[in-house]
Amino acid sequence: RAVQKPAILAPAGSKPSFLAALAAGADAVYCGLKSFSARMEAQNFSLEELASLTALAHGKGTRVFVTLNTLLKPDELEDVGRLLDQLGRHVGPDGVIVQDLAMAALVRQTGFAGEVHWSTLANVSFPAALKLVAETLPVTSVVLPRELTVDEMKAVAAACPPSINLETFIHGALCYGVS
Repeated sequence: RAVQKPAILAPAGSKPSFLAALAAGADAVYCGLKSFSARMEAQNFSLEELASLTALAHGKGTRVFVTLNTLLKPDELEDVGRLLDQLGRHVGPDGVIVQDLAMAALVRQTGFAGEVHWSTLANVSFPAALKLVAETLPVTSVVLPRELTVDEMKAVAAACPPSINLETFIHGALCYGVS
């Protein structure tokens, strides 16, 4: 499997940070909406705000990924289904980043055609997990946990099925939770 050139995927929690990522030449931007985003302390975006920023990004050849990476509760399924439908129709991001099994299924049930990235929050941290992900989830990429060493990442990469791309953070806070 050929190694791809690394891409810069920049976080954006506000309009100024989104525009800064574009100005700096990021290959892609990831950001959250005002709901169903694990970074609720960020300003995040309404669908309307994100639609115009996504159009601007796409005009510059920059991809946009939306984080829908919270754990869902049963009473939220209908709301998130509507949100996914609106996201696909009105914003048109290149993909979504998810961590909940229900969200992964809902993405496709609503007809969202973009990529589905399995969040670092889902903690795919050992090689055998990739086979399970590839066989059971509509996922195109897996974001490796920040806690992995370089050798652990190499072992996961060696076991990675061809249908899955791997992503990793090269900078950022070591933030994770255990419950």
